[in-house]
Formats: sequence, C-alpha cells, structure tokens
Amino acid sequence: MAVADSFERRLCLSVDAESYGRRSDWAQGELQARLVALLDGAAVAAGLDRSGWVTQGSGDGELAFAPVGGSEPRIVDDFVRHLDAELSRLNRLRVDTERLRLRLAVHQGAVRPGPNGHVGKAVVTVSRLVNSTPLRRALAAFPGANLAMILSDDVFQSLVVGEHTTYQADAFREVAVVEKEYRASAWLRVPGADVHQLDLTGTGGTVASPDGGTTSGFTGNRAAPAGAITADGPTHRHEAKVMNVFHGTVDACHANFGVAGGLGG
Repeated sequence: MAVADSFERRLCLSVDAESYGRRSDWAQGELQARLVALLDGAAVAAGLDRSGWVTQGSGDGELAFAPVGGSEPRIVDDFVRHLDAELSRLNRLRVDTERLRLRLAVHQGAVRPGPNGHVGKAVVTVSRLVNSTPLRRALAAFPGANLAMILSDDVFQSLVVGEHTTYQADAFREVAVVEKEYRASAWLRVPGADVHQLDLTGTGGTVASPDGGTTSGFTGNRAAPAGAITADGPTHRHEAKVMNVFHGTVDACHANFGVAGGLGG
C-alpha cells in the first residue's frame, strides 16, 4: 500500500471546554461525562450516527473525525445548533462558575491513524483553530454564550458560502489565526451574538450597552488606538477619534485644548 493510500479525507471537529482546570477533581469528572453525553445527544438530534466517527478524548475536549459522504452540512449546521441548544438547557439553572461552555472548530482534510493519535495537516489545523486567540476571546467577550465556533476558510467557503447550510455568511466574522506555525484566515460565529461588534483585541473591558446596562466585550463606538494591530488588522491614524470627558465643574478660563502633533504625529 502506498503511503498516500493510508490517508482518508475526513471532516475534523475539535471541542474544548472553558475553565476546565479550575474545577475540582469531582467536577472535572462530571464535566467529562456531560460533554460526551451532550455530543452524543446533539448527533442523535441531528440524525447523525456518531458510531461511525473516530474520536480522541482529551479530558476537557474531544477531537473527532467524521466520514466525508454528504453529512458535512448537517454536522456543521444541525449538529452545532443542537449542541448549542443542549448546552443552553444544561446551563439554564447553573451558576456561572458551573456552566459548561465550549469552543468548537471545524476543518476538513486528509488524516490517518498514527502511533499516538491521528496525523495529518488537517489535524494540526483544527487543533490550532480550537485553541486560537480569536475564538477564546470571542467566548470570553460574550459571557451569555454557551458556544463559540470557528470554521476554516475551506469549510466556510464550501459549505456556508456554497449555501449548503442554513447559515447566513454575514453572521460570520473573518479573523486572522496565528498560532505557533499556523497562519490563516478563519470564520468566527457565536450564537446569539453579533460577532462584528465583539472586541477581540483583548483590551476591552465592560462598556455601556444600548439599554443603559453594561456588556462585557463589546466595542460599541470606541476607536482603537492609532496604528494598533487588532483582530481585523492594523487601524489607520486618520480613523482615530479623541473624546474628552469631564466630571463636575471645570474652570477653563484662559485654557487651551488641543491635540499636539496632529494627524501626522
């Protein structure tokens, strides 16, 4: 058998639970059991047979390889929707510290069994995606979400843009993923959130929401610092805004206000 013949094309899924390490030993065991049950339940609800998937558990997550054969849209669409719904039901009556929140990444490519797990560039890609900074920040920035997902550009273009799912392409946000040796664009979605308004720079805190409350992680109308590198690339100096906020009475007699250096620095 040629080396190339031992590889099979698979849809690769990787899920990882948030804040696993801070849980007690008993809580970690309970989370693992819940995670497997949720994944199995979401597959059944989506009309999928997980017995045909090859899975590798990692305690707080799972790496799964599903056969390619027409079920890809249902996995990326129905399975993910049912998983989010199951997480919502599970977390509804739980305190924040006990909620199960997941990151999910999807890619496709050639893989094969190895001495200590599956090997192939597709395995590396999906692993980099699930641990990527944009995906972690998206889940952290929207505390009301139970799930944040990221699709490789290949999966997004073929399934979402190709209209093989019920997703709208503009519900996803293109992000740059730079993890170790991996550098590529990917597509982010958080159910229930406008990902285009999420602050993925890691510098945002709690900001005012339209209803007068506070929402953690939303950019609102804040401008990024001139020349800063954000999740969407570098900002331009002419886009920066300056706003002065005064509290109480200010004696501005004979005072001058301005910005030194102008747009040119």
